[in-house]
Amino acid sequence: MKILVTGGTGTVGRELVKVLLQRKAEIRVPARNAPAKGVLPNHVEIATGELLDPVFVRQAMQGVDKLFLLNAVVADELTQARLCVGSPIACN
Repeated sequence: MKILVTGGTGTVGRELVKVLLQRKAEIRVPARNAPAKGVLPNHVEIATGELLDPVFVRQAMQGVDKLFLLNAVVADELTQARLCVGSPIACN
């Protein structure tokens, strides 16, 4: 099972990624910039882009079975969430 974890480079997200990896899930983490070495385990797939870009969100969701939406508390968090949750893949 492939899981997309938004916020996977943050404090809570990194812990969630660890738990999901222990359960043998494949993990993809979207990030604006590639995280520093050691922030995430090497076998976590990083999708570099912006959650406000609908094209990026659609690409990041390709092949994903589940979504954990842990976006930051920022001015555009609702827009980010709506783009992810509104993705045709997320709605299946």
